[in-house]
Amino acid sequence: MVSTSVQFNASDADVVIHSSDNVEFRLHKKNLECTTGAFPSADTPVDPDEIVRLTESAATLEILFQFTYPRRFPSLKDLDFDSLILLAEAAEKYEVVGLIYSCEVNLRRYLITNSMRVLEFSAKHDHLDLVDELKPILVETPLSELTGILPDHVYKPWSLYREQHLLARLANATTSPPASLDPCTCFRNTKKGSRY
Repeated sequence: MVSTSVQFNASDADVVIHSSDNVEFRLHKKNLECTTGAFPSADTPVDPDEIVRLTESAATLEILFQFTYPRRFPSLKDLDFDSLILLAEAAEKYEVVGLIYSCEVNLRRYLITNSMRVLEFSAKHDHLDLVDELKPILVETPLSELTGILPDHVYKPWSLYREQHLLARLANATTSPPASLDPCTCFRNTKKGSRY
C-alpha cells in the first residue's frame, strides 16, 4: 500500500519521489535543483507519471526534503545515532549541503559512544575536523583495526599522531620518579619481632 507524505504533497508538484517503504513525496524540481547536487536540473524533461524510487526510508526523506525548501530547518538533536547516521549518509549521497553541515554538528554528540562508526563515516566523506576530534579518543586503537577504515591521506597523519602519543607516554613512564614507599608496608615486611 502506497501512502503520501502529509508535509510534501504539493498539488503543483512536478516530481514524485517514492521511498523504500512506499511513501510518495510530491516535490518541486526547482527546489531540488537549487539545494542539492544529485538531482536533475529543473528544466530536465520528465514523464509526469514517472516515479523516482529511492532506497531511503520515508523517515529519512521526510527530514532530508525539509532542507530543500526555503524554511526553518528542523533540529536533529532528538535523533538517535542510527537515524542520524542514515540521514547523514543520505545528505552526502544527494549532496544536500545544509543537511551535511547539520549532521556533522550533531554527530559530535556521539564521538565517545559511537567513536568507530563516526570515524568510519567521517573518513569516508572527508570530514577531517571530526577525524581530528576522534584522534585523542581512539589513539590507543591498533592501526591494524583502522587500515580498512582510513584512506591513505588520513591514515598517514593518524599513524604519526599515534606514534607521537606512544613515544610521549613511554618517555613519561621512564622519567617518572618511583612512587614513594609506604612506611607501614616496609614495617610489615620486616622479620617478625624486629622493630625496624
